[in-house]
Amino acid sequence: MPSNLIFVAGIFVLSVAVIVGLGLFVISVVLEARHRHRKRLGRVGRKRMSGKLDLDDARMALLRHKEDTSVFVTLTDALSRFVPLLNTTRLRANIKRAGMKLSIGAFVIISLIVAGIAGTIATLTTDFPPALLVIPSLFIGMFLVDAFVKLRGNMVANRFMKQLPNGLDTIIRGIRSGLPVIECIGTVGQEYEDPLGGYFLAISERVALGEPIDQALWRTARVIDRPEMDFLAISITIQMETGGSLAEALGNLADLLRQRERMKLKIKAISSEAKASALIIGALPFVMLGLLTLMSPDYVMPLFTDPRGQNMLMVGAGSIGIGAFVMWRMTQFEI
Repeated sequence: MPSNLIFVAGIFVLSVAVIVGLGLFVISVVLEARHRHRKRLGRVGRKRMSGKLDLDDARMALLRHKEDTSVFVTLTDALSRFVPLLNTTRLRANIKRAGMKLSIGAFVIISLIVAGIAGTIATLTTDFPPALLVIPSLFIGMFLVDAFVKLRGNMVANRFMKQLPNGLDTIIRGIRSGLPVIECIGTVGQEYEDPLGGYFLAISERVALGEPIDQALWRTARVIDRPEMDFLAISITIQMETGGSLAEALGNLADLLRQRERMKLKIKAISSEAKASALIIGALPFVMLGLLTLMSPDYVMPLFTDPRGQNMLMVGAGSIGIGAFVMWRMTQFEI
């Protein structure tokens, strides 16, 4: 009888794991397809409006840095066809967007260190053989480091977008007073803090060295990877080619950015109740576990000492994590 119960429990856990894995796989495929679609639309729009090929992207695909000739990067490129996290071109773009001086080899080494820490923790807290934890630990290490790089890049881009309306106002005032556009951009680079000041100062320096202003703007737009920066580059490019009121176009862009920021704050206020409810519901299992541990340790300790209890804890933690991810995605709105 006990063996039958163990067999049924194993089948149940395996079924739940398969269903959860298929669900996560479908979600990742959908998100990756949508991301590729948006990237493709952005590239097509940039080439159509600027009338130039994306030379940097082509050069990035053909050339490799000196540090990219290591065995780690060769293995990463071979596996990148099957694992999106191992796409070194995307990783280089994310690292550059985050403003980090990190090579692909250093990224892999840091991922291995994080994987070693995760594998050590899993070995000490579970009864699984270390050999079975090697591959999951590697994936966890790469995922965490890649998530950190993307998070830092998004933080830099968000700070840039918050500073951009004021920078546009400075450019508009300079244009209306009769100054050239590149001089107005250089003024923004000198008067504002990073990241806006650094990027605009780099644009001014590249133009001073002989690079066309439209190419310098598109270079920055590819790093920031936001449609508002694309619109800024398109507006200046069209104004240079066909003429028109650049001050009015930039003024409309600044107003749009401020309206979107106000809308984001409204959405944040409206969804705060749902987020608070999600935090309370998600914290209840941990609070109850802590209270039971304090009140009756003998009743709770089998969850940590018995293999069946450990499996139940892992299944429960996975379910809570999936629920938290779904609720987080439900509260994310794109404007």
